[in-house]
Amino acid sequence: MSREFDRIARLRAIFAGEHRGVVLGIGDDAAILAGDAVASGAVLSTDAVIEDVHFRRAWIGQGVTWRDVAYRAAAAALSDLAAMGAEPRAMLTSWAFPRDLGDDVVDEIARGFRDAADVYGAPVIGGNLARGREIALTTTVIGAAPVRVPRRDGAKPGDVLWVTGALGEAALGLAALEGGIAAEAAPFVTRFVRPPSRIEAGRFAAGSAHAMIDVSDGLLQDLGHLCEASGVGARIDALEPTPEADALARRLGVDARALIESGGDDYELLIASPADVDLSSIARRIGEITREPGIVGARTTRAGFDHFE
Repeated sequence: MSREFDRIARLRAIFAGEHRGVVLGIGDDAAILAGDAVASGAVLSTDAVIEDVHFRRAWIGQGVTWRDVAYRAAAAALSDLAAMGAEPRAMLTSWAFPRDLGDDVVDEIARGFRDAADVYGAPVIGGNLARGREIALTTTVIGAAPVRVPRRDGAKPGDVLWVTGALGEAALGLAALEGGIAAEAAPFVTRFVRPPSRIEAGRFAAGSAHAMIDVSDGLLQDLGHLCEASGVGARIDALEPTPEADALARRLGVDARALIESGGDDYELLIASPADVDLSSIARRIGEITREPGIVGARTTRAGFDHFE
């Protein structure tokens, strides 16, 4: 196992490269972005992935790699930029590891972040290493704001609700991992550990959307956040799983339709846009914003994930 500064040198080599807008990356007291990198305004967010809260070591080698764990940690933070219609510029990441964690694991975690950096266009330009009882990966993302930022508080009665991608499939992947059948549910496990980038969809929708949020804690919970911020309610349509998702859910003894509404870990975008705007090229219509408070049309009463419930 390497000492701290030896590890920093190893990580610097993994994250090395010329990146647009980065004047100074890893190796000094702080990183520097060029002034025009976020000329339209900076969008910032942070997210943490903690061992035994967001992942388990027992998953490694059972359909999940350390590289996957790291990719998901980065993608979760970058999804917040997508929800603001922002263009990623860079990431800072702070890691805590037990003393006995091997260099091979640290290198694989770094490569997972590098994978996400390449997909999202957000190089890792700095961070911190510390010792901890469990693995903790904290990621801060920096993006450039669009001309119009679709905040949570902008939804209006009559707006159409759209969602990107397939909800509930990441939660099925997690259930498959917990149920010990990851190998037989590989597409769903991949959907959990390698969520798709919705950066381009977010940038496309930002031009017309009244409000937008990423679905990380479950559709009902995140739609509730949007409605509360906007002072509105919502009606959602009955959402059906694919036959493959339904079959896997039956095998696992879970309700696929409930996972669509409250499963979480999707990192898809929920968009409220004017009724005359067509977003069918990036999303599907799932309901509308109403004047009356509350959400109607849901099949489950479980809102979604809560860290402190």
